[in-house]
This record gives sequence, structure tokens and C-alpha cells, in this order.
Amino acid sequence: MIASALAFGLGCSVGGGEGSLGGAVSAPDCDVDVADYQLTPSFFSGEVTGAQLDLRIQRGSAIESDADGLMVQILDVNEVFQSRIGIPIPISPSERALLRAVLYLNETCKAGFPDFFDQRPLIMEAQSGAIVFSAVYAPDLDAGATLIAGELVDVRFSDHEQPDRSAALSGTFSFFYQRGSPAQRF
Repeated sequence: MIASALAFGLGCSVGGGEGSLGGAVSAPDCDVDVADYQLTPSFFSGEVTGAQLDLRIQRGSAIESDADGLMVQILDVNEVFQSRIGIPIPISPSERALLRAVLYLNETCKAGFPDFFDQRPLIMEAQSGAIVFSAVYAPDLDAGATLIAGELVDVRFSDHEQPDRSAALSGTFSFFYQRGSPAQRF
């Protein structure tokens, strides 16, 4: 009995989930030109602020400045929960868009102090594409439904300050929202 309780406790960890995101990435200034880039995420998190849900899906649990990952902002998670499950939701860089996303590849393309201070971080904003959610956490409507799951459909990214940087990703993610102490960032 104790062994099974311990095994159950060890199986649950902050940031756990499943996902597979991949596609083409090009950033000539970083010598990155990969037709089959695979993010292979292993860290998943969600943060609720009012009706907004921010998702972080990345490889490893390092701080974003040292990792490759995807951040998705759902401006009104209640709307998604009530009327958009199973329906493609367009991604746009507009401030009023229901979904916005940023791809950061700071493990793939090192930037910053001390060695790469002259290199601009590889961060691209989603310009088009969609996410189809099969589940989303909306605590105002159903605090017990903690699954967050979705599919990226041909999401196109670019860097308006360096137009030769681009990416196109598709894939899936699935994880449970967990309340509790946040993971330490240092």
C-alpha cells in the first residue's frame, strides 16, 4: 500500500504532459535551416489571469531565454470553453485576437551574455494558422476540468525585425493544469 502511494506521488510532477510539435524553421543568421525541426516538448504549464490563459510548451524546464518553446495566449478562455471546443481558432498577431502565439528557439540559437551578446534572440510571432482545442481549463466555468489539449494546424511564424526568419509548425499537446506553488525560475 505504501509503495503504491509513493509510486503515485512520484508520477505527478510540475510541468508534465505530452506533445509533438514540428515543422520547418529558418533563421540564416543562426545557421538554422531545418525542414523537419522537432520541438519534442517535455515541460507544459498554464497560468490563469482573470479570463486569460497563458500556455507554455517547451523542451526542458529551463527559463525561456535558454530553451526552445511555444507560448500561447488565450485572451478569453471562457469563450473557448463554451463555444470553440473542436473548432479551429485562428491565430493572429492582433492585440484583439482570441489566440496569439510566440515561438522562441533560444536553445537552438544561443543569444545573450556573455558569449553571444551580439546575437538577437530567435523569437517569432505567429502570423497565421489555427489551434483546435479538444479541452481547455476555464476555472470560472468548471474548475474540475483541468485538461488542456489541442492541435496546432499550420501555424506560421515570422520576425518582423528580421524577415528572413520564419517557421511553420503543426502538432499536438496535452497536459493537466495543476494548482500549487509555481516552479522556481532560479
